[in-house]
Amino acid sequence: MNRLENKVAIVTGAASGIGQATAARLRAEGATVVGIDRDAVDDVDMAIKLDLLDLEAIAPAVSQVVDAYGRIDVLCNIAGIGHFASDEGETLEAWNRVIGVNLTGTYFMSQACLPHLLESQGCIVNTASTAGTHAQPWSSAYSASKGGVIALTQTMAITNGRLGIRVNCIAPGGVETAIGAQFIPPEDADLTLMARIMPFERPGQASELASAFAFLASDDASYCNGIVLRVDGGTMT
Repeated sequence: MNRLENKVAIVTGAASGIGQATAARLRAEGATVVGIDRDAVDDVDMAIKLDLLDLEAIAPAVSQVVDAYGRIDVLCNIAGIGHFASDEGETLEAWNRVIGVNLTGTYFMSQACLPHLLESQGCIVNTASTAGTHAQPWSSAYSASKGGVIALTQTMAITNGRLGIRVNCIAPGGVETAIGAQFIPPEDADLTLMARIMPFERPGQASELASAFAFLASDDASYCNGIVLRVDGGTMT
């Protein structure tokens, strides 16, 4: 399939996990892909090193893409960090970092791309989580950030849909990635709570999430706007 031929797509978090798999999938479908990450990004058409906590660096990075390719058609906001702690053990520093990358970074990357997406009648695909739709233990900061992404997505969809820009998000369940590997229950945790977030047979794979991103980035999703697409293997049902 070449659903994204002649499209220019930015993928944040492209160095690993879902972001890396999505960058590869979009390229396979014909897109020119710019990978953004704080770590080195391989196998993309352009790589930009950027930490989303550095908000002042976002606009210059977007300008670099436009200078090189003249347009932006797709923004996939995938960069994110996982964080798990008891409420008693949570720190302000960790809280601000999680919100800063997962929610604030998503918003200001979107804001910087909006004028160019307006010109191309493009789309934004954000990364939420089932942690933002259903209660999950030991994840107050992470769940708050992902619930915020859902609200942000739906608000931006209403605001910008009438201008021709689609804004949707994907809510992964348990996925075999570096973020998933960070999950270590706090000491003395009630492990019976794990039943809410354990996949029914296996964790999802990054390639399965990439397929969903490719769909929402393509014209096959032309009437999808403001949706939360759960890709979780039925974990929360």
